[in-house]
Amino acid sequence: MKIIVIVLMMFSFLYSADMQNRDLEAENKKLVEKIAELEKLILKQQKILKTKENIDKNLLNCSYKCEDEDTFPKLVMKKEYQEEGLDEDKIIKFSSSSFRLREDSEIYDSINGKKIAEWKSGRVFTSSMMNSRWIKISGYYENKKYKIAKKEMWVNASQISKR
Repeated sequence: MKIIVIVLMMFSFLYSADMQNRDLEAENKKLVEKIAELEKLILKQQKILKTKENIDKNLLNCSYKCEDEDTFPKLVMKKEYQEEGLDEDKIIKFSSSSFRLREDSEIYDSINGKKIAEWKSGRVFTSSMMNSRWIKISGYYENKKYKIAKKEMWVNASQISKR
């Protein structure tokens, strides 16, 4: 009887050890699967990080290239439509036209000269010469009568409008 009890105890011990072993193996298998999933996730994250770094490098390289290279073609106006730039000193003659003062303006005896008169806004005058910032007054209306300018008179071009 003692032998049977000992054998039963041994079987129960072996059975519990076997069950414990099976539980450990199942748990071990689950942990191995979880480790594999985490390793895959780490690889994905590394790929994403490398891709982001490459994009940042490409953007930096592109910004340097974009600053250096102008991808748009240089557009040039046809010669027949080009206007010569107005030099400040170069006086251009044109057919006589009438102009009106947009605001009260000072009249000068030459370009950047001395102030000789002050005209009210709305006054009409004629001119046939100008440079980039000044218009020469060749004649003007006074009391509804046209008078030719006897002395040289200039007005700032920013204060007039063509009539």
